[in-house]
Amino acid sequence: MVIKRWRLAIAVLVAGALGLRSVALDFGLPAVYNPDEIAIMSRALAFAKGDLNPHNFLYPTFFFYVLFAWIGGYFVLARITGSVTSLNAFQQRFFLDPSGIYLAGRALGSVCGAFCAGVTALVGRTLFDMRTGLVAGTLLAVAPLAVIDSHYVKHDVAATLAIMLAMWRLSRCWPEGGASRRVPTSDLVLASLACGAAWSIHYYCVFLAVPLALTAVDARRTQRWPATAAALAWCLLTALVGFLALSPFLLVEPATAWRDIVANRQIVVDRATNHGLFVNLHRYVILLVEGLTLPIVALSAIGTLVLVATDRRRALLLLSFPVSFLLFIGNTVPASRYLNPIAPFVVLMAALAIRHVASALAARRQVLATVVLTLLAGRAALLDSVKAVIFFGQDDTRTIAKRLIHTRAPDGATVLIQPYSVQLAQSQESLEESLRARLGSLEQLPTRARLRLAVSPWPHPSYRLLWLGTGGLDEDKIYLPYTALGEDPLATLRMWQVRYVVLKRYDVADPAVTPLSDALARGARRLGSISPYREDGQSDTASVAPFLHNTDSIIDPRLTRPGPIVDVFEIP
Repeated sequence: MVIKRWRLAIAVLVAGALGLRSVALDFGLPAVYNPDEIAIMSRALAFAKGDLNPHNFLYPTFFFYVLFAWIGGYFVLARITGSVTSLNAFQQRFFLDPSGIYLAGRALGSVCGAFCAGVTALVGRTLFDMRTGLVAGTLLAVAPLAVIDSHYVKHDVAATLAIMLAMWRLSRCWPEGGASRRVPTSDLVLASLACGAAWSIHYYCVFLAVPLALTAVDARRTQRWPATAAALAWCLLTALVGFLALSPFLLVEPATAWRDIVANRQIVVDRATNHGLFVNLHRYVILLVEGLTLPIVALSAIGTLVLVATDRRRALLLLSFPVSFLLFIGNTVPASRYLNPIAPFVVLMAALAIRHVASALAARRQVLATVVLTLLAGRAALLDSVKAVIFFGQDDTRTIAKRLIHTRAPDGATVLIQPYSVQLAQSQESLEESLRARLGSLEQLPTRARLRLAVSPWPHPSYRLLWLGTGGLDEDKIYLPYTALGEDPLATLRMWQVRYVVLKRYDVADPAVTPLSDALARGARRLGSISPYREDGQSDTASVAPFLHNTDSIIDPRLTRPGPIVDVFEIP
C-alpha cells in the first residue's frame, strides 16, 4: 500500500508539473522568436535526409536523435489522423506553418521538465525519505526557471532530467548510514551508463564525473586501493563508452568535433575569462534567486548547512556536482538556462531544511508542518510561474507588428527588417533573388532552399525582404549593412526599392541603428509603434529591458508582453 501511495503521489506531482509547463506552450507561433529553437529544430530535422552524422558538434548528438524521433512520432500521429497526407506535405508544412512541429518539440521540453520534478522526488526518497522527496519535487515543479525553460526546444531541461536520472542511479549506490554492504557491480554499471547518457546530451554534464568518481571510491572503500582504483577506472570508462555510443560521430569526425568545441568555448567561456576567473559567479547567484525565488534559495542554504553537519557522506554526493558545475559556469557569459542543472539540488537542500524544522515538532504534527512550510516556501515561486506562463500567452510585439504590416503593405512590397525581428513570408521572387545573389545560380541548391522553392501554394501575403546588418551564412537572405546606407539612408533605401522599414528598439539604444532611425523619423511616415511596456505612465523604459526569449532579461512587472519596441515606417 505504501508503494502504491508513493507511485500515486509521484504521478500527481508529475501531472501538476506538466500542466503548469503546458500553458501557453504555443507562444508566438507560427513565428519562432528564439533563434536557438530554430537552429536546434533544423539540425534535428536534417537527419531526415538519411545522414545521421550531424557534421556539427557544438553539442553532442543524443538530444538531436531524441528530438528527431519525437518529431517522427508526431508525423506518424498526424499521418494516422489524416492531418497530413504525405511526408512531402509534412515537409512543406514546416515552411508554410511550422506551428505543429514546434509545438511538438516544445512538448518534449515540458515532458522532460515534468518528469525531472518526479525524478528529483525519487532522489530525495532514495537518499532520505518519501516526504523529503515530495517536498523537493513540488518545489521544482513550481520553480519559475524550470517552468519557463520547459517551454523551449532546447537542451537544458532534457540535460537536467538526464543528470537527475544519473543522480538517482548514483544515490542507489550509497547505503544509508555508511553501511558496509558491497554495492553490486550492476548498480555501478547502470550509474556509469546514466552519466554517459547525460554527457551525450550536453557537454557540461561531464561534471557528473565528480559524483561518479566519489561513488566508485565509496562503493569499494572497504577494499584495498588497487581494487578501488580499478573500480574508479572502469566506472569512468563505462561512462565514456555510453557517451560515445550515443554520440558516435564524434569519433568519425574528431577534427570537426574539436573545432566546434573550441568555437563553443570561445563563445561561452573566453569572453568571460578575459575579465578574470569566476568573474560572473555573483551574477549567477542573482540569477538563481530570480529563477527559484529567495525563500527557496534561503532554505537551501540552511538545508546545506544541516546536511554537512549531520551526514557528510551524502553531503559530498549531493554537493559535488552543483558546486563543481557552479564554479565552471562562473567563468561563462551569464545565461540563466545554465542554472537548470543546479535547480534540483537547490530544492533538495530546501526540502531538507523543511524536513529539519518539521522534525522538531511532535510526530503527529510533522506532516501538517511540512505541508504548511512547503506552501509558504513555494508560494512566491508558484505565483511567479503563473505570471510567467500568462505573460508568455500574450502576443509578442513582433506578432502585432506583423498584423500591422499585413494591413498596410501590399503583397510583394519590399520590406527592410532586422534579424530576429518580425517574421514575414518571403515571396518566391525574393527567395530566388536571394539565392542567386548568394549562390550565383539556382542550380545545385541546398536541400532547404530546394524544399522551400517547392512549396505550393505559396503563402500570401509575401514580400520582397531585405535584412539589415552584415549577415551570416544564410543563403536565402540579402543583407544591407548599416555602413552601406551612407549619409542619406532614405535615398539608399529608395534605390533598393524599399517601401517599408521595421526597426526594433530596446532600453539601450544601438549606435549602429541611430542614423537610420533618425532619418526615418525625419523623412518617413511612422505607421505604428508597438511597445511591450504598460500604458500607465509609470514605466521607465530606460531601466527596464524588454523580455526576449533568447536573453536573460527577467519578466519585469512593468512589461505587458514579450518583445522589443517595434517601429514600422513607410517611405514616401
